[in-house]
Amino acid sequence: GYIDGGRSKITDWLYESLAINKPYNQFVKELLNPTPASEGFINGIKWRGSINASQYTEMQAAQNVSQVLLGVNLKCASCHDSFVSNLKLKDAYAFANIFAEKSLEINKCDKPTGKFTGERIIFESLGTIDSTLQKSKRLELLANYMIQPQNGRLYRTIVNRVWAQLFGRGMVEPVDNMDNKPWSQDLLDWLAYRFVQDGYDMKKLIFLITTSK
Repeated sequence: GYIDGGRSKITDWLYESLAINKPYNQFVKELLNPTPASEGFINGIKWRGSINASQYTEMQAAQNVSQVLLGVNLKCASCHDSFVSNLKLKDAYAFANIFAEKSLEINKCDKPTGKFTGERIIFESLGTIDSTLQKSKRLELLANYMIQPQNGRLYRTIVNRVWAQLFGRGMVEPVDNMDNKPWSQDLLDWLAYRFVQDGYDMKKLIFLITTSK
């Protein structure tokens, strides 16, 4: 996809962000409301030839954002109502619509249904997205909603990922399914809280975990 402009890499942006220890809330904000250097994350891959509806770039964005940042696997629900969670097909399309220039027709098992839905974050308590807004404004709103300190799901997810990288197993397993019960809810909550209090500093988080008894 790189050859014909079907995708754009974020490697340089990612390397620099880690090298300067960019605060995680700013890191997430630049992924969701991207700069030219980081836009590849939500732009996804423009596949050659025929694709199914769950491979639309807008749906890729919804799947990637939900999985990487929130520990929610949206891939099943982007084809039909999920068999493994309470997520519905309309939830996936509502989230994907935030990244779309115009509302996507809902496809069930790759068959058009003639139905549409509005724009909505998976966790509605984070905030609402006005469907009349331009895409750029929707992304700005989404980024601001996602990084607010009260979005404990975002910060628990990254804490759990770091823990898993250091110890080989997350407090929640698998790390892409944060709906599962952690082996220590108190520890996960406390580390996520400390992470926010420490200014979203990844190095401080790693230091705290690796020097603790």
